[in-house]
Amino acid sequence: MRKEAPKPRSPERRESGLRVETALRAVPASAGTAGEDDARIEKKARLSTPRERAENEYRRAIAMVNQGRVQEALAVLRGALSEEPAHTASRLALFELLVEQRRLDEAQALMQESLTRNPLQPQLAAKLARLQLERDDAGGAEATLSHAAAAAADNAEFRAFRAAVLQRLTFHRDAVREYQAALRLAPRAGVWWMGLGISLEAEGKAGEAREAFQRARATGALTPELTVFVEQRLRQLQ
Repeated sequence: MRKEAPKPRSPERRESGLRVETALRAVPASAGTAGEDDARIEKKARLSTPRERAENEYRRAIAMVNQGRVQEALAVLRGALSEEPAHTASRLALFELLVEQRRLDEAQALMQESLTRNPLQPQLAAKLARLQLERDDAGGAEATLSHAAAAAADNAEFRAFRAAVLQRLTFHRDAVREYQAALRLAPRAGVWWMGLGISLEAEGKAGEAREAFQRARATGALTPELTVFVEQRLRQLQ
């Protein structure tokens, strides 16, 4: 019996947990405490641009996250976006917190709002697409990625991620195109060679699929499970 193919995963796959704290480890743990309210208000008055005010609120929110004050941080991040809707760091931090809280409808709406205003944001598109996949909406994920594709022509991770989504939808010809583009940018990515082999085999291109699986094995970058799968496919394609 033919073993089901493992789903190739992009290195961009979402890891659990908030990934914003490392960006601001230098923020003092005491930031945002009640005793500093007057100083903070005075400092905010001196900030001359919406972006500066949003950056200040973002830093304050991250300090709150580090103190475990998540609900307060959510409100502060929303305030930062009120000051400057295009402040990407605040939007990403708010998105990650909402996902952590399993407030998925809010998280999805947050990203869709940003991408409606400006779809050419590959980083935000990939975040939203991963959430859509988690919610079993592969078609929605592909639509999200396709709208941002023009701004991601030289982004190997984005193109490989889109290839994996296309493969899940069985759009193998398009998946081959995206995997090949990603591999031209990052030829040592073994899992992408494996993904390419899967879609080439599905397209009936046995010789090219065998070569792709061989390239995947030769990288030495596959997990033991994926190595076993590749060996099985190579035996079937002999």
